[in-house]
This record gives sequence, C-alpha cells and structure tokens, in this order.
Amino acid sequence: MLWACSARAFTAITDCSDNILASNNLLFLLLLEYAAINSMLDQISSCLDHLEEKNDHLHACLKELLESNRQTRLEFQQQSEQHSMGADMQGPQPPV
Repeated sequence: MLWACSARAFTAITDCSDNILASNNLLFLLLLEYAAINSMLDQISSCLDHLEEKNDHLHACLKELLESNRQTRLEFQQQSEQHSMGADMQGPQPPV
C-alpha cells in the first residue's frame, strides 16, 4: 500500500514537473516572440523618425522655394512696371 501511494505521488510530481516544463517552454517562446516584435517595432519607429526628418527637410526646402519664387515674381513685376513707366515717359516712338 505504501508503495502504491509513493508511486502515485511520484506520478503526480512527474506530471506536475512536466506541466511546469511545458509552461516554462511556452513562456520562453512567448518571450522570444515578444523580443522579436519589440525589435521590429524599434525598427519601424526608427524608419518613421527618418521619414519625419526627410519630410521636415522637404517642407523647409519647399518653403524656401516658394519664398524664392515670390521674390522673383515681385522683382519681375517691379521691372515690368519700371519698363512700362519708362516707355510712357518717352512717349510714342516714331515708326521706322
């Protein structure tokens, strides 16, 4: 009887140990997957930061280009107005 009780206790301990090992294996696999996902998220975050920097740079370049175009247009308008005023002051030109 004692032997049967000991055998059942050993079986119970073995089953419990197997369950603990299975749980530990599952936990280890989950931790590995979590680490892989975390690494991928870090890479995505880095790429997004890089894209944001490029976007900021492009935005600054476009603002600079827009301002340059405005300045050029104003200068062209001023030259056109000066040319027009100069032609008005000289009067009509005789035909050649």
